Amino acid sequence: MKTVEERFWQKVDKSGECWLWTAATYSNGYGHFGVNATRGALAHRFAWELLVAPIPEGKMLDHECHNRLCVNPQHLRVATAKQNLENQGVLRSDNKSGIRGVNWHPTAQKWRARVTHNSKEHHVGLFADKAEAEAAAIAKRNELFTHNNLDRKAS
Repeated sequence: MKTVEERFWQKVDKSGECWLWTAATYSNGYGHFGVNATRGALAHRFAWELLVAPIPEGKMLDHECHNRLCVNPQHLRVATAKQNLENQGVLRSDNKSGIRGVNWHPTAQKWRARVTHNSKEHHVGLFADKAEAEAAAIAKRNELFTHNNLDRKAS
């Protein structure tokens, strides 16, 4: 009979930088591992606790690689919910500009840049050029956020 660790690792593809979970997933795209008949776990959390340490109470794991199927502990970090939100890799479902923090302001007929931090919206400015609005949004996130890897790479 296989150990729980053996069952876990047989469901992981380690052929790339991201170690991809290849079995069941939750509807939100995160891997699901059946630890036993009565307990399931998020696959990335199980890998972290198996290879690194217990996750502190009230904390979560942030996928620095933005791949929800990745269970490689080198691509994960312990974070608060706020820090995890700062490192979003996806656009909001209502985003039509294709750029995080930028939308068209129909009254002004310009691109608006804004950033939400600690539940407060920061209006960054109105811009004739979409690229300028994007640069302004990135600069503001870099000023306010501590865990926004994508913006740090862009600037």
